[in-house]
Amino acid sequence: MTLLDRYILRELAGPLLFGVLAFTGLFFSVDLVQIVRMAAEYGAPGAVIVKLILLRLPEIVVYTFPMAVLLAALLTLSRLSANSEIVAMQAGAVSFYRIVAPVIAVGLLVSGASLAVEEWIVPAANYEYRRVVTEDVQGGQLPTVSRNVILKEYQGGLLKGFLYASRYDGAARVMSDVTIVELERGRPQRTTYAARVVWEGNTWIMEDGVIHDYGGESGVTVDFRHGRQPVSVGYRPEQVMQAQKSPEEMTIRELRDHIAVLHARGDDTREHVLQLHLKFAIPLASFVFALLAASLGVQSHRSAASVGFGLSILVIFAYYILMTISTTLAEGGRISPVLGAWLQNIVLGGAGVVLMWRAGRR
Repeated sequence: MTLLDRYILRELAGPLLFGVLAFTGLFFSVDLVQIVRMAAEYGAPGAVIVKLILLRLPEIVVYTFPMAVLLAALLTLSRLSANSEIVAMQAGAVSFYRIVAPVIAVGLLVSGASLAVEEWIVPAANYEYRRVVTEDVQGGQLPTVSRNVILKEYQGGLLKGFLYASRYDGAARVMSDVTIVELERGRPQRTTYAARVVWEGNTWIMEDGVIHDYGGESGVTVDFRHGRQPVSVGYRPEQVMQAQKSPEEMTIRELRDHIAVLHARGDDTREHVLQLHLKFAIPLASFVFALLAASLGVQSHRSAASVGFGLSILVIFAYYILMTISTTLAEGGRISPVLGAWLQNIVLGGAGVVLMWRAGRR
């Protein structure tokens, strides 16, 4: 790291911290009003309110990190341009790309940090938020009846098998219309269909079903219609409900596996594919914004602060308007969910590359 890199990074640090705090506070103010209003309505204690506030922060910062990078880069580069420091650097034979390299590096670093938060913290925080609201604030319980239940079992990092139930009654501890697929090296080895799977004693019991074993050349079919057989599910009844999550409560791996199961059954996976790609697209916005800021910030400006704030608001507005339009089109089937998740990054990222190329030629 050169002296120039350290100087630009030092100039970036203050505005970056300010941007994270400012945008997080702005976004969180809406959630805070809802949390306080809900807590007042149900008489929730202060400790529960604090817990809800902390649980909302991870998802919010994933959205505010890119905004903070954009604001910091624009404020820093605009100020350096206004003070003719960029001109002095270029007069010293420092290329445009070398000047903005620390800004791009910060964008990549923040994108990686955002992806880590999105994968390791946000899903668990969102699920716990829903549980606290339902149980600790409203005094209820998470729904005891779930539909389209999917349970997965892994061995050595590979999917060993999965269970699908069209309905699960947590109070009665009964699964209905159950399909169990056992895999070996990614290929089905045994498929079991059962009308019901019931928890009795300390095990699951299948009722009224058929087992198809594909191990031999011709395969083996075991018919136990009007009969009962024990089965290993890998989940206790209380764990089954915990496994039923929304896409926002799933990790990338969980969501990818869930999509594979839905696809194998012929179900619509559009919304889940869209959410999967958004888990990558939104964190990568920090890098996209860094590309745009690198070229837009290096200009001849008299008022660095006003230009930085103005450009950041315009770019953020354009990004989220594009994301809203593209995700709506994807949900409606007008465009593919992959394009729906990435369109705003493609458009603004492409603009950033073109602007950087043009700025580098000057």
